[in-house]
Amino acid sequence: MKDLSHYKLLAEMLRYPWDDLKTFSDKWRDIISLYQPSLLPKLDLFINHTIEKPLSFQQEYYIKTFDVQAICFLDIGYVLYGEDYKRGIFLVNMKKEQLKAENDCGSELPDHLPNILTLLAKMEDADLAEELIYSLLIPAIHELILKFKDTSNLYKSLLEILVAIMETDYPVSDFERFIFSDQKKSDFFGASSMEMDMPRGNKM
Repeated sequence: MKDLSHYKLLAEMLRYPWDDLKTFSDKWRDIISLYQPSLLPKLDLFINHTIEKPLSFQQEYYIKTFDVQAICFLDIGYVLYGEDYKRGIFLVNMKKEQLKAENDCGSELPDHLPNILTLLAKMEDADLAEELIYSLLIPAIHELILKFKDTSNLYKSLLEILVAIMETDYPVSDFERFIFSDQKKSDFFGASSMEMDMPRGNKM
C-alpha cells in the first residue's frame, strides 16, 4: 500500500491554530521538498505567519476564512453535496471509517478535511484510500480553491499545496472522479444510494 503517513502532518496546517503549530515547520518543508519544491515559497509565507503573528491573530484569520463569513468550508460532504440527502449518507459512512480506524475527530465532523487527512494515514484499504483521494478530495479541494477571491489568502496556498501532493500521489486512477459541472455524483461511500452499508465505488 502507498505510504500516506504524510497526510497526518499536512492535516495540522488546516487545523484551528494553537501554540505548537510552528513546530511542524521542518516536517512540512521536508514533505513539500520531496513532492513539489516549487511550492516552498507559499509554505514559507504560512510558516512565517505562524512564527511572527500572535496566536490570537492567527486564530482570527482562520475563523474569518473558514467560519464567520467563511470564504469556504472544510467539511467535504458539504462541498460535494451541499444540503442534498447524499451528504448525510456520506457523513454516516465517513463516521464508520473514522471509528474503524480509531481516529479521534474531536469536536469536528468526520468529513472535516483535517480529520479525513489523518484518517488517510491510518487506512488499511489501499483502494478505498485511493478512491477517496482521487474521486472526491481532489475535486473538492479544487472547488474550495475557486471560492477564494483574495488570492493572497494563506489557506488558499495551503490547499493548493495539498492538492498538488494528492495529484502527485495519484496522477491517474481507474476510479471515477466527481464532476461538479453536471452534478455527477460519485458512488463513494454509497453516496448515490440510500443504503447505509459501505458499497465500493465502481472502477471504470
